[in-house]
Amino acid sequence: FWPHHPQEHPSPSRPPQAVKVLRTAEFVPYVVFIEAPTGPCGQEADARRTVEESGRIQRGYGHYFDLSLTNDDLELTFGRLREAMERLRVQPQWVPVSWVY
Repeated sequence: FWPHHPQEHPSPSRPPQAVKVLRTAEFVPYVVFIEAPTGPCGQEADARRTVEESGRIQRGYGHYFDLSLTNDDLELTFGRLREAMERLRVQPQWVPVSWVY
């Protein structure tokens, strides 16, 4: 999660269920989901579980995400995340009207 306010610090390690609670006017989060790589993950059980869990989170909570990035290449993914943070800094963001009034 990345807050809209530059003076606040990001909170990147929250369980997906927390999105429902944190997506309020009080926190005004910008939710970024970094998906597991889409390429072949081989036969390694941990890699398969990571891809499956990523899909489960996307299906169950995707409507809460402001941005989804697939981590096929760490440098590229990090660059896209930095670009998104910069856009947040300079461009106005839409929020639900209930958060304003």
